[in-house]
Amino acid sequence: MRVLPCCIVGGAVTGAISMALGAKLMAPHGGLFVLLIPGAITPVLGYLLAIVIGTAIAGLGYAVLKRPEEELAKA
Repeated sequence: MRVLPCCIVGGAVTGAISMALGAKLMAPHGGLFVLLIPGAITPVLGYLLAIVIGTAIAGLGYAVLKRPEEELAKA
């Protein structure tokens, strides 16, 4: 139950940033592999920036919600 909320928030932030930047992905099924197709993503840097920021937020959120190791050792 710690991972799911972090992924939801990270994904929502990624989507919001990419929409705000007007990022367009012409082949939505390919993910990062579409970067290899010229002109499939516009703007490329905005798209990548949104992914990096969303991933960082999800990772930091999980780090905050993660149980301390001492608590895991007692369980």
